Amino acid sequence: MRAFERFFYNLQQDFKAFFYFLILLCVLRAIFIYMYAYQVDDISEIWFSMWYGLRLSLKSTAWIMLLGFVFCALPHILWAKYPKDIARKIWYSIVLFVLTILFFVKVSYYKIFNSSFDMMLINGVYDDFSAIIDTAIMEYGLFWKLPLILVAATLLIFIFFKILNLKTFSLYINNKKTLIIYSIIIFILLSVFAIFIRYGGAFNYANSITWENAARLKSNLLNEAILDDMQALYRVRSIYKSSKSEAENYITIENLQQQITILGGQPYADTIDNAFLREVEIQRLPEKPTNVIFILGETYALWPFLEEYQNLSLVQSGLTLQNSQNSLATDIMLARGSGTISAVNGFLTGLTEAGIHENYEAESFRTPYATGIAYIMKGLGYKTVFWYGGFEKWQNIKAFALSQDFDEFHSASEFGYTGGNSWGVPDKVLFECITDYIAKHDKEMIFHFILTTSNHPPYTIDVAKEGFDILHVKSALPPQINKDDKTINALGHIWYADRAIGIFVKNILDIASNTLFAITGDHAERFSFAKDVNIETLSAVPTIFYAQKIKKEWFSENKIGSHTQMIATLVELIGEKGYKYSSILPSLFDNVSNEAFSHNLWAKDGKIYKVDGDVKNDEILKRSAARIIALWRIKNGNKIHQ
Repeated sequence: MRAFERFFYNLQQDFKAFFYFLILLCVLRAIFIYMYAYQVDDISEIWFSMWYGLRLSLKSTAWIMLLGFVFCALPHILWAKYPKDIARKIWYSIVLFVLTILFFVKVSYYKIFNSSFDMMLINGVYDDFSAIIDTAIMEYGLFWKLPLILVAATLLIFIFFKILNLKTFSLYINNKKTLIIYSIIIFILLSVFAIFIRYGGAFNYANSITWENAARLKSNLLNEAILDDMQALYRVRSIYKSSKSEAENYITIENLQQQITILGGQPYADTIDNAFLREVEIQRLPEKPTNVIFILGETYALWPFLEEYQNLSLVQSGLTLQNSQNSLATDIMLARGSGTISAVNGFLTGLTEAGIHENYEAESFRTPYATGIAYIMKGLGYKTVFWYGGFEKWQNIKAFALSQDFDEFHSASEFGYTGGNSWGVPDKVLFECITDYIAKHDKEMIFHFILTTSNHPPYTIDVAKEGFDILHVKSALPPQINKDDKTINALGHIWYADRAIGIFVKNILDIASNTLFAITGDHAERFSFAKDVNIETLSAVPTIFYAQKIKKEWFSENKIGSHTQMIATLVELIGEKGYKYSSILPSLFDNVSNEAFSHNLWAKDGKIYKVDGDVKNDEILKRSAARIIALWRIKNGNKIHQ
């Protein structure tokens, strides 16, 4: 049998395996849902769980098939005497046995943790292994399940062997021209198949599905069922990998105390919180706002606010708020990091970015960070509510927010909507839901933390239908920005996100005039300019504090700050004189040097510099100190003297 004929034979066998395993994963998903069906309130969502799960399992099955091809088919293509059928049976039998074990384990795992495989799997490695085994035997019937696992695996293997034995088609090629034609056809088909699998049953990113954005339903069970066991384990691997930091924690107490001193804290305090205890000296607002609304806008960058880009009219709502006599605004604000989760982590912990994913660290789930925004706002007397336009499983955001003193968490799975994409709801829908909530809770003092999603690829909102003036924008484009349709659409989403904020602010003020808004962006670096621009244009984000009794003169001109200072600034706006709180960095009112730093940037005198090259070591002592303190707090806890 020539090489191509052997290839065609093996391809048929591996595609048999592909469809068998795809169907098997769907059947196991259905069994899992059936076993816990009592948790499902809306049975109509079961269909969506199965559909999203099917799409996600395409990826899992493709990996099984690919490895089967590498271990079984490829050697046979190269060497005719290779025992491909025996190798294939061995490989796929191993996979079936492992999948059977994983399924039985997951059934019990979900009962314990209300989740399919997650980071608790990693935590279990460091737990009492003998206690885990005892629990598995006594509580979850490990002994009686082992024979059942063997029987089930044997049956699945038997069925699979029968399918492998089904007839294959032979393809005999007698000339080179025919070989080339068949090769081209198969290459094209396999390429299309690979793209289809890569995007989880789609052909583009906008409609793709991954483990990160798969949780789109109201039911936790159905969201977890979407992930087959391979995808659930991949989730564990991804989270664990992201949570490991190169910055190992070898900080001594003496070194820690030195860093606290550099930042103006009390080095001999017993805790980090007490080392940075601050006190409100001036009561700025005559009364506390009924609602405090913090908007963290997805890719809400400063550059459209700059004079040279204002003719584009992309951020008219933001400019109106910024220029109001009832607002405070920074000229330069440094985002905590270059990604959304870094910004979220910063506000929920009140700590400087230090190369660690706080949303997966064990310390983050023991006690709230006293420097975090929800903890502080609760201390000021507010109920705390987290609003996210995406899905709750993204970056463990729901569990992290609730662990950090948020009383409620609401995300896309709760909103009835149309027009969203794989990352969540349109901002307009998110803000409408929040407006309804505020109207119904008008007697309560509430702090709302809002994380938007619309200004993020894939840009799928019909911005022209929403009112975006494409012709005006094209005519006003500076040479730094491309005029292609893709760029114009991206600009339209900047406009859409800003407009949604403006409408939301107006609607809230109509029903709750005593509201304080704090508005900023998570990061800025996503937009692609046609030509090089300066760091200020590329990296800075806006920050606006808006309320009826705010006075613009409270900020000095050319105000510079960082995300980490925004929480303290809120306290200084709201808190009564004498109110005490903990903050690693001073508020924007107290930032006398008018300097700021972020993960890799330093701002001073209206300019932004890269830490790695343009700034001397003596100018980044505070940045280094804040990072070391954050590492200690996240890894070792609050106590200074261990």
